[in-house]
Amino acid sequence: MKLQLKQALLLAALVLAGCSSKEKLVLPPVTNIIDPDKVWSRSIGSGVEHYESSLTPIIVKDTVYAASREGLVAAFDLASGKRKWQFDLRKPAGSSLWQSIGAVWSGDNARISGGLAFGFDKLYFGTENGDVVALSTDGELVWRVEVPGEVLASPATGDGLVVVATGAGTLVALHPDSGEQRWKFESEQPALTLRGVSEPVIEAGGVIYGSGSGHIGVLIAERGYQAWEEQVAVPMGSTDLSRLVDVDAKPIVQGGIVYSISYNGALVAQELRSGRQIWKRDYASFRNMAIQGDTLYLVDSQGRIYAMDSRAGTERWSQFGLNKHYLTGPTVYKNYLVVGDNKGNLHWLNRDNGDFVARQSMDSSGFYTEAVSNGDVLLVQSRNGELVLLQTP
Repeated sequence: MKLQLKQALLLAALVLAGCSSKEKLVLPPVTNIIDPDKVWSRSIGSGVEHYESSLTPIIVKDTVYAASREGLVAAFDLASGKRKWQFDLRKPAGSSLWQSIGAVWSGDNARISGGLAFGFDKLYFGTENGDVVALSTDGELVWRVEVPGEVLASPATGDGLVVVATGAGTLVALHPDSGEQRWKFESEQPALTLRGVSEPVIEAGGVIYGSGSGHIGVLIAERGYQAWEEQVAVPMGSTDLSRLVDVDAKPIVQGGIVYSISYNGALVAQELRSGRQIWKRDYASFRNMAIQGDTLYLVDSQGRIYAMDSRAGTERWSQFGLNKHYLTGPTVYKNYLVVGDNKGNLHWLNRDNGDFVARQSMDSSGFYTEAVSNGDVLLVQSRNGELVLLQTP
């Protein structure tokens, strides 16, 4: 098992480094000029609690799907929040009622991680125990298979495949209906990496991935053969910490261009077909980015927020008011950019100029992953499993 304890300690050190200061951190004053409506609030188990798990909900048509680390997966009606069904991964298929209750009370933990994905009329997710699971839209188990390593990111679906990335640096492609392995690709990982992996993306017949060694690459989806791989960040410095260059943020693909960012590294735009570098800038992050039109939004490793011209890589605006606060990645919602923090605040910015337009105190357990939106509503999930659906006019 690959230095898991050391990785966890490393991430804890990074979090403390990003959040701590001799002077007390104070949020900038904000005058709320918008008042987002809370449509409904529900809970899903115990959430992710204090674990560094990027477990995120998703919105699919009129349904919200969410999960908790312990093993609960549920579907909620988008309009009302009414629970449609709930599945418990801790209950073995075919077990008796008493066996199922015993599995839950014994403290068994399914360790669902990395978020949910939907495709081929099924819901997919992975676990830190090395399982990949498919559920039907009515909450029935379709298949469950083991893969070689922890699944720390949401699966990718498309081109007749479900692709998962493991903490060991392996990409595994599975058949969406049976879970049968179609191919496996292994990349070399450095001895020390951040606790997390980049979520793969399936686009235009390719599987785009980021690695712990600072590379971005593309595999041919049909066979798993490598089309290209390029280094976007070069390890520098004399310590293991300073040499971390993980590409943990999910790559963004738009208009035939791949945008990626690395920790202690760079923000890079490359051609999808060839890997040719279009531009490269000195920004570093491990959080997911967002894009709208020709503007790319990112939160760097220190909590500074930027809007970039995606065509030229030039800065449109920056917002340093939350510097050193531990933030989620950004989410575009209507005319706003929304980020959460580890104290449970939601910060709303004007996405045209970066000015704060509102702050909401939501859940003291805090936010670890970014909000999700379908364009009409905004959905957040706190560390303790509270789901809140918000809407603005």
